[in-house]
Amino acid sequence: MIPARYLLLLSFVFTFPCLLNAGDGDGWSPLAVLPFDLKDKGITLTIRLNDNPLPLVFLLDTGADGMAIRKSPADSLGLKADYSQDAYIVGGKKKINISTGNRVHLCGSLSLAGQNIAVFDDISGVDGIIGLNLLKDYITRFDFDKQEIQLFRPGCFSLPPEVLATVSVSMRRNLIFIEGELDLTGKGAVKGNFLLDTGANYYLIAFSRFVRKNRLLLSGFKPEGMGSTVSMGHATPVYHGTANRFAIDRDIFLEAMPVTLQASAGGTESGDEYAPDGSIGILFFKRYNFTVNLPEKQVYLERRLHE
Repeated sequence: MIPARYLLLLSFVFTFPCLLNAGDGDGWSPLAVLPFDLKDKGITLTIRLNDNPLPLVFLLDTGADGMAIRKSPADSLGLKADYSQDAYIVGGKKKINISTGNRVHLCGSLSLAGQNIAVFDDISGVDGIIGLNLLKDYITRFDFDKQEIQLFRPGCFSLPPEVLATVSVSMRRNLIFIEGELDLTGKGAVKGNFLLDTGANYYLIAFSRFVRKNRLLLSGFKPEGMGSTVSMGHATPVYHGTANRFAIDRDIFLEAMPVTLQASAGGTESGDEYAPDGSIGILFFKRYNFTVNLPEKQVYLERRLHE
């Protein structure tokens, strides 16, 4: 959906269908189970904000560290801007308003209190975005076969037998980074640190600084199309094609994989050495059921039953 939100944001009982266990959960007994819809844009959850009964559709976006909402539902809910700040996006920055102290109702009595929510003029296809503020307190398993998210308390999770690989991750700017190897043309791989980005509707995008550094557009790569990506209303040019191979583990790789290379954004780009080299999107990760274990900085990938 929206690539490179790498410094995006700060971080009841009702009748949405879900399972909320009374106990703490142990082993394969999750604390809560959240059903999701898998739409064109990715994983969407139905939530409520504060005391308003209006159901909202939010994209679960691990490429964002907090929450954002479209201005129209924000106005309907009466969310007030408590302060403004700059948010860096692909190719520049944008002034955004922040509403503080919100409660996000997920299911049953499970909710997130004290949440800051950024208000954007437009967020395509959904009412808003929820990011790693959902995952940070839980071990979170994404089951695409059942279309549900299972939340476990740290220390109360057992690895399923279907695990294919355990991949180490790092945390930068409160976002999840995975080391990957991109062999664009079959002439050798380059390493990069990529966001785990469930909010992005592609396999992989390489950001412009990484593209320039490794001369990827001059490597013999043959674009199959051109276009643009839009991050919070800011468009940047991109080239689409096929990568020879991309891997995040010896056993987790994809050959002849669609890839997008971002050209120079023509705006203010972050000079932060810890900025991501790109992001790995939902089309790569939904080939597996996977678990994000932030306390241990690990991601477990499992074979899907119906993929």
